[in-house]
Amino acid sequence: MIELVIVIVIGSILTGVALSSFQNAQSRFAVQSAKRVYMTWHARARSMAIERGETVALVVYTTGDSVAMLHREGGVVQWSNIQKFDDELNVELRTQGGGGFYTCMSPRGFADLSCGTLGLLYGLSSTITDTVRLQFWQNADSASVLILPMGQVIG
Repeated sequence: MIELVIVIVIGSILTGVALSSFQNAQSRFAVQSAKRVYMTWHARARSMAIERGETVALVVYTTGDSVAMLHREGGVVQWSNIQKFDDELNVELRTQGGGGFYTCMSPRGFADLSCGTLGLLYGLSSTITDTVRLQFWQNADSASVLILPMGQVIG
């Protein structure tokens, strides 16, 4: 009977360690996935700007943990689909100063600091002028990307 109790205790300890490792792996995978999703959105904004021949804004709301694109569609400015990192990926977005930022992509594929006609329509006076570190957090795990003023992303 004592041997059976010892086997059950050892099995419980090993199961606890295995579950903890599994949860840590899930968290690391989630933040890496969120980083790849952001980089995909950034590339989509750039390619949409080149394809349409018009400026496209990629807006990051860290308070709402979301990313969206602002572009012209038939003469009307509208928002594209919104990616909600917290709801859909269970990951929180953070920047050094908090708040949000946006990057406008020109039809030539690089950042448009004036934001073109979108800046005039929405009162966007300027885009990022310094390197921004966007971080993706879940529990104690994080991943980050650097967004440079000319629109490059370093992941």
